[in-house]
Amino acid sequence: MDGQGYVDDAVDALAADNVYVSSEVTGAAALRDQLAQQIGDESIAVAVFSDNAALEASGPDIVSELAAAHPGTATIIVAVGDDLSAGSRVLAPGEAMRVANEAEVSASDVDTALTETIQGVIALEPDAPASGSFDAGPLVGVAVGAAVLLAAGGALFGVMRSRRRRTGSAGARHPLPEPVRTHVHTLQVLTAEYAQAGAAGVPQAGEVATDVGRIAAHTSELFDRLDRKGEEGQRATAAVEYGETLRKLTGALDRDYLLDILIHPDLWDDPVERTDEVRSAVSAFSVELVENIKQVNARRGLHFQVSLDGLMGRRKELREWDREFERAAGDEPGPSGRTGSAD
Repeated sequence: MDGQGYVDDAVDALAADNVYVSSEVTGAAALRDQLAQQIGDESIAVAVFSDNAALEASGPDIVSELAAAHPGTATIIVAVGDDLSAGSRVLAPGEAMRVANEAEVSASDVDTALTETIQGVIALEPDAPASGSFDAGPLVGVAVGAAVLLAAGGALFGVMRSRRRRTGSAGARHPLPEPVRTHVHTLQVLTAEYAQAGAAGVPQAGEVATDVGRIAAHTSELFDRLDRKGEEGQRATAAVEYGETLRKLTGALDRDYLLDILIHPDLWDDPVERTDEVRSAVSAFSVELVENIKQVNARRGLHFQVSLDGLMGRRKELREWDREFERAAGDEPGPSGRTGSAD
């Protein structure tokens, strides 16, 4: 490492080449040649690290740093162990994420997933140079992890993380249960929209993007750990508890509520109080989520203490959203019951 960190090594290496593979990665030289052959003359940079790099930075953070260091590179793909992250200046927001997810599903290992991601990005790249603009419409893509938009090199750089399903002797991992999977997807989309608003100068939007992206990633991590430890009973209980709370959280964070309040505070009554209410709820839920992960690690029963019923009850708009959601889903309102534990 010569006294440098993982990211510094990658920054230096990508200044001279379009592929960096850490020496800690098995078969580094062969993998570097394989990826370089796939990239050819395309404006794509790939950095591959061992799991140890996660001690220094997350995959999305590394993509952001590499994007800032190499503003002339159109697309950057990063692997930290089995975790893939990708960002692109030339693809529509969410497209790099979608490509990585498709590779995640079809590939048996991270080497193959990287190759498929490169091929997918190349297939989607526009023929003409990108102007630095992007489609501000709804983002599309399903991934387990955070979505971040970084202003770098005069263009918005969409950074998406995709946690690969690890395969091995234990077999493939279960996907996120419904409706948790749907709500995590919504949070990932909202993360990108808040980040986009933050990059445009909307106060607090960037902070909310970070908070929401962290919740989406930690929710996926919780269920992944429950799966790996064989906690099927607790996983089922967590699916019910988190499905209910995430539903209310996404309603409060929706582009028609908090995001609109941040963008158009003059059009709302009590915008500061409303913002504080939602951000406090986000913070409390995020803390509980981390505590639940710690409980899984210690093989203790999960305890669910945070309820967003108070937030929903205080605001007429959120109550109406909740009722509309239940009618659309064909569900009848029921008691929350979020004071017990799953042992």
